Amino acid sequence: MSQIMLLAPICRAIVRLMPGQVEVVLHDLVTSRIALIENSFSPREAGDDSLSELGDFQSELKDDDTIGPYMKSNSDGARLRSVSALIRDEQGNPAALFCINMRVEAMEMARDILAAFTQIEAAPTSELLRNDWREVTNAIIAATLKELKLSFNQLKKPEREIIVERLISADIFTARGAVDYVAEALGVSRATLYTLIKQSK
Repeated sequence: MSQIMLLAPICRAIVRLMPGQVEVVLHDLVTSRIALIENSFSPREAGDDSLSELGDFQSELKDDDTIGPYMKSNSDGARLRSVSALIRDEQGNPAALFCINMRVEAMEMARDILAAFTQIEAAPTSELLRNDWREVTNAIIAATLKELKLSFNQLKKPEREIIVERLISADIFTARGAVDYVAEALGVSRATLYTLIKQSK
């Protein structure tokens, strides 16, 4: 078995991770033929002419022997996002080109749908939600994270202090059970939250 066929299980594993969305092609640069193709998006088969010559991608090859990601069109007109890796033999000579092609239509559609749903600034806030201190708390935390460009896991004491100050301004802590709710929402103990409240007043 050719040494490059040792990559066959990796090709199959990648395809199974995203069934129907990813095509993996292994080009044999020695024979200039396709050594393996998994989940083919086109009529190509193993054994076909590779149409990939070393000179075709040499100028785009990075120092880490990768190319891309780059966009290209499939034979059926579908847009693909692709990335390639040069595989070298034991002497360091180019032996194979490992290519992953991913359909992007579904992801672009999902992106557009999510973008539409996240246009919350333009949507009116229900009076019911305005009167629910838990929803107000969630909204303040979410808005602050967005403003600071942070994820919840990146929250540290200075950011928690900012959130607590805004919750105090919104009169959240006068609600029964608010301390327990906010402590859990911020991932701190009740004692730590009381300290933050005291420092913020």
